[in-house]
Amino acid sequence: MGNLLLKKPSNTTESMVSDSSSDADCVRRIQHGHADAFEVLVRRHEKTIFNLVYRMLGDYDDAAEVSQEVFLSAYRAIGQFRGDANFSTWLYRIALNHATTRRRSTHSRQQRTMQIEDMEILRDAQPGPAEMLERKELQERVQLALNKLAPEDATVILLRDLQDVPYDEVARVLEIPVGTVKSRLHRARQALKSLLATHFCAGRKAI
Repeated sequence: MGNLLLKKPSNTTESMVSDSSSDADCVRRIQHGHADAFEVLVRRHEKTIFNLVYRMLGDYDDAAEVSQEVFLSAYRAIGQFRGDANFSTWLYRIALNHATTRRRSTHSRQQRTMQIEDMEILRDAQPGPAEMLERKELQERVQLALNKLAPEDATVILLRDLQDVPYDEVARVLEIPVGTVKSRLHRARQALKSLLATHFCAGRKAI
């Protein structure tokens, strides 16, 4: 995502913004014409945004392309950012919109798989070859199940369980009450568990 990093304007008289500057300070600098501050925001958030988009799309190249679109959109619209929410919350919304649009536009998309390492069910210390094979199979089953969830259910699981976004920020990203986040997450987890049970039952019958 290096091509997203913008060059510092030659006419700026202020010192370059540091990595310790807050998101809010970076945004203010950008809005006042100091584009170099956007480099800090990209470095700070690109991994998180890429992970989210990758988990939604399941394809590395698509995720890389969409992630760049997210930051370009954020840069173009940053003059409209009023600071009513955290910059990260605003960026999540943009990422979800772009990823959802890409997902809907890919009519013949394949059910691709990806590495999902953050879910509690997958945690294991130093697995051996057999365990690694089982883990890979489980990751594939989890991704297939996620792809079958309703979009709003998949999104809340991605944000809360896979990205570890706090409940209150998930609520702000999705623009729903915290109570709704919790109830939707419970419903999504139950749906995911049911789909996984179906997969495992089918796998046992095939043996």
